[in-house]
Amino acid sequence: MTHGITLAAMLALATSCSAIAQIKPYEFGGYVETTFTHYQLHRDSAFYRTEFAGQPQRATLDRIAATLRLAGSARGDEWRLRFQSRTAMENDQLGRDTVNRFDELAASWKPHPDFTLDAGKMVLKWGKGHTWNPVAFVERPKDPSDPRLPREGYTLLSAAVSREFTGALESITFNPVLLPVSENVNTAFGKSGHLNAAGKLLLDFGATDFGFYRLNSGSRAGRFGADFSHHVTSDLEVYGEWARIQSQDFRLATPTGASMTRTEAATSYLMGLQYRTQRRSSFIVELHHNGAGYSSGEFGDFVALVNNASQSGADGALMARTIKLADGGFGRAKAMQNYLYFRATHTIGAATPSIRFTVNLQDGSYSITPELLYNIRSHWGVRARFTVLGGGPATEYGGKYYSRRAEVRMHFHF
Repeated sequence: MTHGITLAAMLALATSCSAIAQIKPYEFGGYVETTFTHYQLHRDSAFYRTEFAGQPQRATLDRIAATLRLAGSARGDEWRLRFQSRTAMENDQLGRDTVNRFDELAASWKPHPDFTLDAGKMVLKWGKGHTWNPVAFVERPKDPSDPRLPREGYTLLSAAVSREFTGALESITFNPVLLPVSENVNTAFGKSGHLNAAGKLLLDFGATDFGFYRLNSGSRAGRFGADFSHHVTSDLEVYGEWARIQSQDFRLATPTGASMTRTEAATSYLMGLQYRTQRRSSFIVELHHNGAGYSSGEFGDFVALVNNASQSGADGALMARTIKLADGGFGRAKAMQNYLYFRATHTIGAATPSIRFTVNLQDGSYSITPELLYNIRSHWGVRARFTVLGGGPATEYGGKYYSRRAEVRMHFHF
């Protein structure tokens, strides 16, 4: 099926589905999105040499993607059913990839205003940070390049028990969670054969709230944490998160290819502020410390390993071990420890320009992304952005497989 036929089919389905969106007590909606991305590849970087090992060398990469997201719900007196689905296709010079899944598929039962029981596949949202959340113990990580993108949930059982008060403490909410992991359920969460227990306790004091979090040992190491948010004014919010992992495994690499594992406790935290103006401007500043990340020396050893593996040959055993490390901890988002994030947006009519900076405070590498979102009509829009990465060859952003990325997204909401 060609890209044009695929996109036309998605648009036809979206248009027909929007016709039933007004039927109550049912709700239905979603969007169709097409993305065109051009990469300027960084052929001397560490992650280029692992990503393109054994493949024809190239200077650019062009990718086209089409995505259909559907969301809906049905309500009764005490219950609610909801879902979010994702159907996507990506194609570039290296191949094609398709996704067809439910990000959420869950049922809620609310027999009392102070009690709710949820079961199924769902996305929990723990923490206050915009791009990263140390206390998000039962969630998949956000995409730092686009943290607002919907994510896939886990299959779990969750409850919300709340109580309101008339004093300084306005409400208390407790959210216990049970998350099973087996060979067929929640396999990405961790080790199989565990029923993982987690919980969140939220204390709301009006302008200030505090949250306390816990995940017992099981598929993952046990951890606990806390967060807070305080509205200094109606325009200014300060917030923070703190988390402690009781036993974190660090898979390390030496320049010669010897592998080792270091296990120790890890502490992560985030401090941030958000300022919104009545002129529809917004500013976000966050300081991140990822205790589960690598030091500059450990990341430098990995880059030296890539150099040695490249000299040994793309098909050698050393490169195979190097690729496995690159696909694991060294290639993940927030692979190192200390980051500064800044984002500024301003809405002017139908246009919303913005700019985002992320700086690795350990090695000085950086990512800069200016962006423009323009709503052509109420349901149609386009988003264009350009990303520049900078840093030396042994740095995180300087070692990515691309140095420039241009992207255009066109979407239709219904």
